[in-house]
Amino acid sequence: MPSFSEVREQAEKLYQDLTVRQKLISAAVIFTAVAGFVALFVLTNQPNYRTLYSDLSPDDAADVVNWLKNEKIPYRISDAGSTIKVPEDKVYETRLALASSGLPKGGSVGFEIFDKSGLGVTDFVQHINYLRALQGELERTIEQFPQVKSARVHLAQPKESLFTSEKREPTASVVLTLKHGEELERSQVQGIVHLVANAVPRLKKDNITVVDTEGQVLFENQLPQDNLSNLTSAQLIYQRRLESYYKHKIQSMLEDALGPNRAIARVSAEIDFDRVKVNEERYDPDMVAIRSEQKLKETQSGQEPGGIPGVKGGLATKLQGNLGQADSGTVTTKEQNTTNYEITRTQRQVNGAIGKLKRLSVAVLVDGTYKEKNGKATYIPRTPEEMAKLQQIVKAAMGFSEERGDDISLVNVPFNSREPAQPEMARILDVGTKLLKPLANLILALLFIFLVIKPLLKKYVFVSPQEEGMAHLPEGEGGMGDMELPEPEPMPALKPMPNPQERLQNLAHEYPERAAALIKVWLREKMEEDKDKKDGSRG
Repeated sequence: MPSFSEVREQAEKLYQDLTVRQKLISAAVIFTAVAGFVALFVLTNQPNYRTLYSDLSPDDAADVVNWLKNEKIPYRISDAGSTIKVPEDKVYETRLALASSGLPKGGSVGFEIFDKSGLGVTDFVQHINYLRALQGELERTIEQFPQVKSARVHLAQPKESLFTSEKREPTASVVLTLKHGEELERSQVQGIVHLVANAVPRLKKDNITVVDTEGQVLFENQLPQDNLSNLTSAQLIYQRRLESYYKHKIQSMLEDALGPNRAIARVSAEIDFDRVKVNEERYDPDMVAIRSEQKLKETQSGQEPGGIPGVKGGLATKLQGNLGQADSGTVTTKEQNTTNYEITRTQRQVNGAIGKLKRLSVAVLVDGTYKEKNGKATYIPRTPEEMAKLQQIVKAAMGFSEERGDDISLVNVPFNSREPAQPEMARILDVGTKLLKPLANLILALLFIFLVIKPLLKKYVFVSPQEEGMAHLPEGEGGMGDMELPEPEPMPALKPMPNPQERLQNLAHEYPERAAALIKVWLREKMEEDKDKKDGSRG
């Protein structure tokens, strides 16, 4: 392998052998090639830009752009100025720095409007600025809800009056732009109403209206609380949540057993929203209790014999004797008992729960197994034993009840988009992605050298003498195209080549002197070779 000094000497010799024209052409070719390669390298290695913020208002976009200019961070603007992009490796760092600077402000004006208050501002302007600031602060707070994309708050505060008949209460309207596929819970809407009512003096909840950009009234307290539409909306939300809860339980358990993206579950819940009120009163004849008891007892005894009124003499004595014998032993007794009994009575009032689960219907699709053979995946359905085990898993996850009449449909079908987990392949792809850009730069450099630099040097620098002589031919005013070239003569017919011996004999007859000199040279060379061989053998 030649050393560095040898390579340098060869390069210097090659450079010195070049003419002035070749040196100039070489310098121009090398400079053009290097400049083109640098430009191509810079273009191919431009940083990837990612979205920093989107859907910005013009004021917020201007503030963010000014901040990026001051910090000398490259950026790009798209979507008519509402989207700003920065290099991919600076997205999160830039967001944190902008947040610490209070940007973006969200398109609304808060109490910072009073940071720059000029002289001579009237009370009316101050009042309007206060309303704007209060509306802006409420909008920023409401936009903190994860389901809310943007919010607008409109406050109406009438002037205070000393006359009671002319007093008017303030009102508020809130317009919400929800994110795609998101919806607010009733409790969250109530929280927004409560927030606005407590932020504005003398504002009552009855005077607040909350709507979304689709025209749906989310809160209007003038309607009764048991309004049918509100109740129906709440019921639908409750039903969706219950179905989503059971779906998550079933699908997560199946994916833990089978792997990700191997099972799909759907749940339909039948819920009883009827309000049932039951008043029940029972009497138990076997269970009695004494309520009150009254006892009355009367006794009457006989009296001593005495005279009979109006009878005198012996007759009276005789009659008295007879009566005395009859009445002397008479005793009268009277007894009365009264008892009042109380029968046991049970009173019960039952209010049925709203939203009672009546029935669950579950449909589950389960993917089979696959066998790789010759680069192709062959579907293998699951056995009945496996399906029975999976059905038991689904029953356990949903809380299956025969009394409710729950239904399960478990089907084994091949999935169209099967993406088996390949962590090793994912790691290889990740490493390949990191090495892709350096490898692409290397290939680009090699292609540029062999397809651009080498042909240019070969064409303009390393020119053969014949080609260089042709290049110095006199040219007319119009170049080679204007020269009158002679017509080519027809080539003579080919003759058969003579025998070499005959050709040598002819040459010797034509040039005898040259032939003799040539033979003498051959003999002298032969003698010198023989002499060298003898000297070498002696030594």
